[in-house]
Amino acid sequence: MAEQLEQTRGLLQDVSVEPTVAIVDLGDRGREVDGVQVLHRGKAKTLTRRQWRWIKRRQAVEPVIGHLKDDCRLRRCRLKGAQGDALHVLGCAAGYNLRWLLRWIAFLRAWMRAMGWSSLSTVPLSPTALGA
Repeated sequence: MAEQLEQTRGLLQDVSVEPTVAIVDLGDRGREVDGVQVLHRGKAKTLTRRQWRWIKRRQAVEPVIGHLKDDCRLRRCRLKGAQGDALHVLGCAAGYNLRWLLRWIAFLRAWMRAMGWSSLSTVPLSPTALGA
């Protein structure tokens, strides 16, 4: 955990912020780092409401990372170097977000069609149809 915190400090050096809280899973239970409060769900009785919400938010992000690894080919990066890794992650995340957006638009069009607003839902979503 100390290595990850050191990497985080390196990433945050431009904004001059030090990490004070580390939200971890139960695998890091019992580890202590100087100057950093370690939170995990094993400390449920001593956590404040705000800290519990942070832990819940972390638990909500983990399945998204799993889907990125499985569905978006995040397990294998064919780009070279650290910059290639960063570009690969950004591309995977953008594709994931675009799929969510397209799914929401399809749902909205189906809902509009079901509500009887078929004249609005028949407008094609291509750039040439919009006059661009």
